[in-house]
Amino acid sequence: MALTELTFPSHNGRDTVYGWIYRPTRPARAVVHLIHGLGEHSRRYLHLITTLLDAGCVVVADDHAGHGKTAMESGFWVDTGDDGAATAVEDELTLMATARAECPDLPYVIFGHSWGSMIARPLAARAGDDVAALILCGIAAQMPGIETVVDREALAAEPDRAAPAAAGYVEAVFSGFLDRYDDVVGPTDWVARDRDVVRDHSVDPFNNFGAPMSVRFLQGFIDLYDDANSDDWYPQIRDTLPILILAGDQDPVTNFGEGAYHVANRLVASGHRDVRTRVYTGFRHEVHNEPETRADVEAEIVAMVERVTP
Repeated sequence: MALTELTFPSHNGRDTVYGWIYRPTRPARAVVHLIHGLGEHSRRYLHLITTLLDAGCVVVADDHAGHGKTAMESGFWVDTGDDGAATAVEDELTLMATARAECPDLPYVIFGHSWGSMIARPLAARAGDDVAALILCGIAAQMPGIETVVDREALAAEPDRAAPAAAGYVEAVFSGFLDRYDDVVGPTDWVARDRDVVRDHSVDPFNNFGAPMSVRFLQGFIDLYDDANSDDWYPQIRDTLPILILAGDQDPVTNFGEGAYHVANRLVASGHRDVRTRVYTGFRHEVHNEPETRADVEAEIVAMVERVTP
């Protein structure tokens, strides 16, 4: 493996975004653009990255504004600036342009997990025919907290957009996340049922889930969720684009599996002909990290890459 660290100015005009290009030792067959989720960072995907490298893929990833090494360097955690929703997508378009300059002729696959699945959907729409496949893992869809619980009008009326959002807003957005479990010992038990995965998530110094979110970040998070799940998104995606949706049926981010099926069914109803959905029974949010599902999830991802590789 050859690893290159890169930096570029964020769309927010404030941060320097840190990213990485992982290159396989064998001739590359595709590029996989990996987009991490809320409150984490891209190196939490090293197991998947290693599998993709072994399959001959170049992997490109960054730590989003307000996250990981980007936040470590800037000092701004869980805040993407004044233009939150746009920053998340625009920065990935910048990273995509960098990867495209390095590998102009390889099929380009977008993989987004959780918040990354929200970023990946408008990114794929903007990138158009340049995307060979779209993979949405832990897909954020049909989240009751965002759709019916949070007081959107009150949040939009908050005068100090850079201030930390009141706990009530955050609790509303993520309401019900632990309600279905009878073995809760901590606030992030929804991440995985494997205790080691949850423990690793909680002690990782580059993770920041649970850190105070700014008002503008939470607003941008909701705006991006709305954009990714809007009726307008489906016709923006070409009907021949191969799409893979991965989730657990005990994952609150995807409404316990129902959100994954909802997005898949909407795609099919909109005329999309190449949609595959895997919902893993008994598993929670990080099906790509759970020891019992990880190999199968990675096999699904590699199989999708191989499908679009000449």
